[in-house]
Amino acid sequence: MATYTIPVLQKSIAVLRLIAEGGGNTTMKAMERTLGVPHSTMYRLVQTLVLEDWVRQVEGGRYELSFGLLPLLQPLVRHELLIETVREPMQMLSRETGLTTKLSVRQGHFDITIFRAESPRSASVHVKMGGAFPLVIGASGAVLLSSLADAARQRIIDAAPPECWKFQTRANVARRIRQVLRTGACADAGSYRPTIFAISAPLHDRSQSVIAAVTAIGFREDFAGEELRTHQKLVMETAARCSKLLQGAMPAVAEVAARRR
Repeated sequence: MATYTIPVLQKSIAVLRLIAEGGGNTTMKAMERTLGVPHSTMYRLVQTLVLEDWVRQVEGGRYELSFGLLPLLQPLVRHELLIETVREPMQMLSRETGLTTKLSVRQGHFDITIFRAESPRSASVHVKMGGAFPLVIGASGAVLLSSLADAARQRIIDAAPPECWKFQTRANVARRIRQVLRTGACADAGSYRPTIFAISAPLHDRSQSVIAAVTAIGFREDFAGEELRTHQKLVMETAARCSKLLQGAMPAVAEVAARRR
């Protein structure tokens, strides 16, 4: 099957990756050998990246990434600072519940996992870092959808692929969103996988906008009886604590950023 890719763009990405991995010690000749690219082609690729200030030449004919990339990376930097702010409460939630916990943000029509705290149990639900799921699936998706205007929310629901409706209906999605708006949290019993249960609550910034979802995930039996109410209470308390940390974390965030410079 044909792939719809652009070879020269793939080579440019490969060059950026080599330079990033080289940490300022990558030479033109080394990139030519590694990628099997002729000198004239490599020279044009590198000079284009230099012109855009994505790459710069340093002493000895070596190359390193340049600060022109920073504007592109700002969203990722913000996520890193967010993670550093809420890491400890999320890890505590995993210890208290015995469940895997995750932090999710919205990217377009998708729910993206940007942090996870592993369950202390030997048998637990695995959550993939960077995993992307349509927003119509699961408790965290409902939390992120709840912050959108009705029209934007409906467009995302209408555009969801058919596989999203294997174990749920649109009415189930609407019910979870209403639950978030009414109670500040919601539970999902298997809209993605029938054996998986999850509880999510929103994380708010200083303007009270929903910027992320805090979620505890386990097997259905982990939420039996009183465990359901206990886990929901702990998830909501953790989300509230994380929100307070974030809203008052400007000095802490600046300190984290300073440590990484």
